[in-house]
Amino acid sequence: MYSTQLYKRIKNMSEEDLLKKEVEETRLQIKLAYFKLSQATDIMLVESIVLELKSLETKHDYLLKRLKGGKEK
Repeated sequence: MYSTQLYKRIKNMSEEDLLKKEVEETRLQIKLAYFKLSQATDIMLVESIVLELKSLETKHDYLLKRLKGGKEK
C-alpha cells in the first residue's frame, strides 16, 4: 500500500521537483558517509567509504547540472 501511494505522489511530481528531491537525498547520503568516515578505523572500511563519497559527489554534481538545465543523460 505504501509503495502505491508513493508511486502516485511521484507520478504527479514534475521532473524538476523529482531532481530537487534526489539532490536533497544525495546530500543526506553524503553527510552520512562523512560521519561514517569520521568513525571508521579499519583501512579497508576507510577506502570503501572514500569510494562511496566519490560516487555520491559525482552523482550530486550530475543532478545539479540536470537541475540547472543540462540535458545530459
